[in-house]
Amino acid sequence: MIESYNNSDRKPCLYIFMSESYIVEGMNNEHYLGNLIGAFATNIANRIEEQVATLGGRSLNHESALVAIHYHPNDTIDTLSKVLGLSHSGAVRLVDTLTKENLVVRHKSTADARSVVLCVSQKGKLRVEKILQARQKVTAQILSQYSEEEKQAIAQLLEPAMSKLAKEPIAARRVCRLCNEDVCRSMGCPVEKSVHVSSM
Repeated sequence: MIESYNNSDRKPCLYIFMSESYIVEGMNNEHYLGNLIGAFATNIANRIEEQVATLGGRSLNHESALVAIHYHPNDTIDTLSKVLGLSHSGAVRLVDTLTKENLVVRHKSTADARSVVLCVSQKGKLRVEKILQARQKVTAQILSQYSEEEKQAIAQLLEPAMSKLAKEPIAARRVCRLCNEDVCRSMGCPVEKSVHVSSM
């Protein structure tokens, strides 16, 4: 490309063109990164849902509810509805289904006899194990494509990113509703840490 000048006081047209190009390229790079993140997240979410569906459950909410109740026993239906992003009536219907399938047990709260709280049954615990194994199968397949150094680099990117996803407990639980919390609690969940710090 040939440089041209309008007059001696003005910058070269090429310089202006290149500066504008850098701005456009920067915007395009951010959009491109957004596409990469979105496509990668969608692919993982779809694969997890498909793998969990092989267990024969009714829906991903059905399975997420079991995991949530397993790790947070004695929660109320109201709390569960907020964690899953369901209406109260929707959560009641979901719990009714889980109860009929002998996966969840309702009982009176020891803290407040007026409240009904939830726990998983023994059958429910076995189901939770299968759900977590199904999720782990997908993530293991994805991670197997990376070297140990690459995995470490991914963790270093994800930990601070995860810490920005929630600032209050219910939002944090919604993020982690399908997590194996036994693993995260021993490692130090970045989502829980961020909620703890923000509430101090």
